[in-house]
Amino acid sequence: MSREYVKNAHRVVIKIGTRVLTENDNTIAVSVVRSIVRQISELIDNERKFIVVSSGAIALGLNRMGLKTRPGEINLLQAAASLGQSGLMHAYEAEFRKSKYEPAQILIAYEDIQNRKKYLNIRNTIFTLWSFKSIPIVNENDSVTYAEIRFGDNDLLAAHLAIMIDADLLLILTDIDGVYDKNPNLEPGARIIKEIPKIDNEVKNAAKGKGSHFSSGGMESKLKAAEIATKSGVGVVIANGKKVNLKELLEGKELGTFCVPSTKRIRGKKKWIAFNPNVEGRIIIDRGGEAAIVKEKKSLLPVGIREVIGRFDVGGNVTIQNEDFTDIARGLTNFSSEELNLIKGLNTKKIPEVLGVDTYFEEVVHRDNMVILI
Repeated sequence: MSREYVKNAHRVVIKIGTRVLTENDNTIAVSVVRSIVRQISELIDNERKFIVVSSGAIALGLNRMGLKTRPGEINLLQAAASLGQSGLMHAYEAEFRKSKYEPAQILIAYEDIQNRKKYLNIRNTIFTLWSFKSIPIVNENDSVTYAEIRFGDNDLLAAHLAIMIDADLLLILTDIDGVYDKNPNLEPGARIIKEIPKIDNEVKNAAKGKGSHFSSGGMESKLKAAEIATKSGVGVVIANGKKVNLKELLEGKELGTFCVPSTKRIRGKKKWIAFNPNVEGRIIIDRGGEAAIVKEKKSLLPVGIREVIGRFDVGGNVTIQNEDFTDIARGLTNFSSEELNLIKGLNTKKIPEVLGVDTYFEEVVHRDNMVILI
């Protein structure tokens, strides 16, 4: 796929990394913020909309706290995020004030993506802000989230946000020129990969390793984010934010690395099912159940279930796996894990007798609430 796809992108999510937005002493890189804001302001029109997912708050906060390295204690990171977020938004406010567009802060926590109602509220808020010619500036709500429930970095947040608002393009701005075929810090002959048709394990394994001491991501997390986005039909470009020319990039110039999106685009409720970061349990099915779901496009029935892993309630978002433990689908279950353990492998007609109920669903996961992943 050529960069013609990028030229036609109307909804663009721009994720800006900590190392792009801050100097070595963890102060704001004013010239970078000024350049990116000016370019965005010049490129907005009636069709093209932008969202900025901005890192940098924790690094700015650590500077204000006088800390030279990123601590491991969650309370210190939360305090730094709180101190740094106001400075980060002030920098955007100062630069957007020179244009006719207003920045609007949105802080998102992990559970906001999990919860269907909150998910839709965020989506509607963004669309309303666009109608008022505002630019949403999004960050993870680090000041209140805990280590075990946070996204871990804004790359993944940006991917989920791009899926949420049906973006055409996710632009991940980092401090290097793109994805290299080998480590450029160790291999003098390393070259940028201009296009990645599909993000597989080989590509991801080559990019293992963390970023700076003050950011939570690295190229590995960027490719993981790109994998999530491209599977949903969102194109991704990974490029250097310190010197990015947004006009040239959006005109199709081969800047950075272009990760090709899937031609199969998932929309509506099913994209929330497919890409919700939380999976509440697993249902292992036999070959017959797999054929019914994948080939015959049918719902999942109890007779095809071999094993239920995890604990979940009715309506839980579960992964459906085949006998090789490969994810083949995701869906919302009509039964709890406790109920499924009682009816697995049985004919549907046995459900009322085993569960002691008069009314029941025939399908464990209905086709309308299921997304095929293979």
